[in-house]
Amino acid sequence: MKKRVAYIARASVPSGSTNSIHVAKIADAFASISEDFILIVHGGDAEATMREIYGVRNDFPVYRIKPGRNSRIGQIIWAMKAVNKARNNGCNIIVTRDPFTALIAVIRGIDAVLDLHGDIKHLTGRFYRMLRWKWFVDNRRFHLVTISQGLKDYYIENYDLNDDRITVLADGADLDDFMPFAGKELIVNKDSLHIGYFGKILVGKGIELVRRVAIADENDIFEIYGGTIEEAIKETGHEFPSNVIFHGRVNNKDIPAIMCDMDVLILPNQDKLMNMGEDIGRFTSPLKLFEYMASGRCIIASDLPVIREVLSEANAYLANANDENEWVKCIDDIRFHSDAAAKRAMQAKLDVQKYSWKARANAMLALVK
Repeated sequence: MKKRVAYIARASVPSGSTNSIHVAKIADAFASISEDFILIVHGGDAEATMREIYGVRNDFPVYRIKPGRNSRIGQIIWAMKAVNKARNNGCNIIVTRDPFTALIAVIRGIDAVLDLHGDIKHLTGRFYRMLRWKWFVDNRRFHLVTISQGLKDYYIENYDLNDDRITVLADGADLDDFMPFAGKELIVNKDSLHIGYFGKILVGKGIELVRRVAIADENDIFEIYGGTIEEAIKETGHEFPSNVIFHGRVNNKDIPAIMCDMDVLILPNQDKLMNMGEDIGRFTSPLKLFEYMASGRCIIASDLPVIREVLSEANAYLANANDENEWVKCIDDIRFHSDAAAKRAMQAKLDVQKYSWKARANAMLALVK
């Protein structure tokens, strides 16, 4: 069977959201391996190109179906229109993060890969019960993916799903984006390190911890990409020291070059991380984690179970998410034991090979027999 894929996202692409980056990158990967791939979304700047914002390499059609009423019925109607568009374009596989789209695709006899990043209740309300409909979850055309092992365990425990019905596929990185900087030398045995943070300006993402670490480590420079100092002060309620520099938002395609200019990259996620009213801290598989690994820079990350699914002391430095002194100690370990630090950075770069977007896309297609 020739696999023709439609990726359907109830999202705006292009836009400034993290979700839009995920959609663009996985769509680009599918376009490289699937004939006649199409992307269906519900909004976004049609004038801005995916190539100039996200650095995608492949050309593929993007269909925009306007969202209807902001209600569950409106979501279902939109999903029906999106599935019809995919079927009319000859697609026989639909990949989506929208449960209604997956449900309708299966009803229409189309294979559906549902890629869940949190609790389905926050996407469907009372329609979460669809995961208890045996005719649906046991259907040979339905394929369920979760972003982390922690989320898979949650579904097994709370929805009585069988282990073999769920596949864990972590997020990924576009490894080709980092190839132009592969030869950039890592030098960390110096008095002042450039330490990069990439992400939203949220307490749950660790911006308050960054502030405390910077106060305790006044010799190093902390460079923040993803927001402004005004946003950080509003979020934390505190001023930031002078060794924290905010660069605002940058296009995703420019991020690899900036990351590779850093000495150390930090991922200070907290165990509680709110996203649209849902605590995803124990489930999330951060996009930036895999980009950090691909950069060949030293990584310091919060020591959380979901992070340990990917990182360990062999390829990164792990520190208590609430103790800034542990983070300062990790920074000093990198500075004063530079050979060991370089070995961990190189190991991360080797380990990330299995987390490319193309590998993730291929693994999803492999679920469809």
